[in-house]
Amino acid sequence: MKARTVILWSNVALSGGWFGVLQWCAFLLLQSYLASTAIVYLLATSVWLVGSVAGLVWGGRGRERTWIATAVAGYYGLRALAVAHPYDMRWLPLLLVGVAVMGAYAGRFFRCRQQANPKWLFFVENTGFVAGIIVTAVALFLWGDVFLLVAPGALGAACWLSAAAGNRRNSGGPPQKLRAAV
Repeated sequence: MKARTVILWSNVALSGGWFGVLQWCAFLLLQSYLASTAIVYLLATSVWLVGSVAGLVWGGRGRERTWIATAVAGYYGLRALAVAHPYDMRWLPLLLVGVAVMGAYAGRFFRCRQQANPKWLFFVENTGFVAGIIVTAVALFLWGDVFLLVAPGALGAACWLSAAAGNRRNSGGPPQKLRAAV
């Protein structure tokens, strides 16, 4: 297997882990700073999915790293608003915009990898997602709020770097050979 293919599949697993961490960090912020209710969780989940659909259907190719940076900015915008306005439900619509922005890259991620073998793409990404959720649960016990502050940005940077390394020749997404590589 070529180094570029390894980097691309590593990016898929890393991105899945980042989605798990990003999503659960956002949900935990909303639960901690806004309201610990099922409706807030369900609204955030629904808005994440709406953002994912928007990212999937948004036209054009390329600029994946811009989408990653926007998702990171969406998380830290959500964090800043939630911390600045604790338990103020009037901010919920704007907080949910931050969740939708994060979810938009999840959809864009799959659009940028549409040439990959879908069976393996979903398997590797979902395995990373579950690992990200487990890491978030364990890390919160070990590092608490520091994890919520650092992990989404650090993993976003790692995804940004691995996406850049894997897509040097083709900024629009993975090469055609990725489908046949696995």
